[in-house]
Amino acid sequence: MSANAVVPKLPAENGVHVWRAAVIMPIITFAFVAARFYCRTYVVRRTWALDDYVVAGTMVTIIVHAVLMANATYHGMGLHIWQFTPELNSEYYLWIGIASEFYVLSLAGFKCSLLLLYLQIFGIHRKFRIICYITMFYTLGYLTCNALTEFLGCNPIAKKWHSDLPGHCINSIAANIAYGAGHMTSDLIIGILPLWMVWKLQFPTTKQKIGLSLALSSGLVAWIIACIRWAISTYNMLTYDRPWWAGISFTFSILEVNTGLICACAATFSPLFNVFSSRVRTWTNRASISWNSHSRKASASWRGSRSEKEQPAWRTISISGGPETPISPAPVHFMERIPSNDSLEEQEEGSSYSLEPIVTSNAMPGARSDDEFAHYDLQGLQALHGSDRGMV
Repeated sequence: MSANAVVPKLPAENGVHVWRAAVIMPIITFAFVAARFYCRTYVVRRTWALDDYVVAGTMVTIIVHAVLMANATYHGMGLHIWQFTPELNSEYYLWIGIASEFYVLSLAGFKCSLLLLYLQIFGIHRKFRIICYITMFYTLGYLTCNALTEFLGCNPIAKKWHSDLPGHCINSIAANIAYGAGHMTSDLIIGILPLWMVWKLQFPTTKQKIGLSLALSSGLVAWIIACIRWAISTYNMLTYDRPWWAGISFTFSILEVNTGLICACAATFSPLFNVFSSRVRTWTNRASISWNSHSRKASASWRGSRSEKEQPAWRTISISGGPETPISPAPVHFMERIPSNDSLEEQEEGSSYSLEPIVTSNAMPGARSDDEFAHYDLQGLQALHGSDRGMV
């Protein structure tokens, strides 16, 4: 860092990746949030629960976090350390400090929304309910400490972005490593927590059990991203060129909070998927029936034209000593026409027509409850815990 450093046009270097992620990811996440509320309002038709309000608030914090991160790229994020000036360095750490507060709020939002969803589904199980509350207390506890140390980690507070001021700061390297470990452990617990209950329930098929397990444990995707971000962030804290590596680390921070909220929304999509798959299956069956009907008609027309071509023509032979005698061709035996159920057949006694009903074993099947998730909201799984349901 030098006062004579040449600063390129910003955003530059890894700051470009941060800016792109900050613009694109909230748009994708907003689409999932909109689909969640569409499913709850128009498909399931139920009022919003506490987790829905948490998801809506988390979407707001994610948008604010993305705006702050994109703005930080215009203040040096992603540049090499030798491209920094003292003024740019102060601006950079100021915007990072503000954005970090909304990053913590976004983490708390999507983690709590998943835990609240689990409580709505499996909350009647006492042990599971206690584990969820303990996990929520642990998650909110370390995230509160994270937010406080980000804001009050230096005395005076301005020393965080003005390093030349007199005072002192906490060991930010140790704090970030510890909080990163907290992010990973909480994401892992939240990801595997519903599997314990799902595999104790009875389902008509194993396919349903596996599908619901994948839907509810989608938070493991956020755990994978959190692990990658923690590894890069730890290396960033120990390297000399910290602003450049911070550009990669903060890109994964944006991916982490957005992916977490997407997973919280995807866990509620089973009724929407059920409606979509039912319509696709109906369209497919209709197209198959129409194709088979056209194929039968084309085949009958081809057999008729082939029979006409193979019919022998009249010929005349002459017998010596006598007149020429015309010989008719040998009779052609056609296959007896079998009445078809899907066509009009002429009646023998008159010229009128009758329409016979179609009777076939290949009629379009209805939706089978054992082939897919039933059309229910996830909260309906509470019924599986009643006395009339067994445990696996």
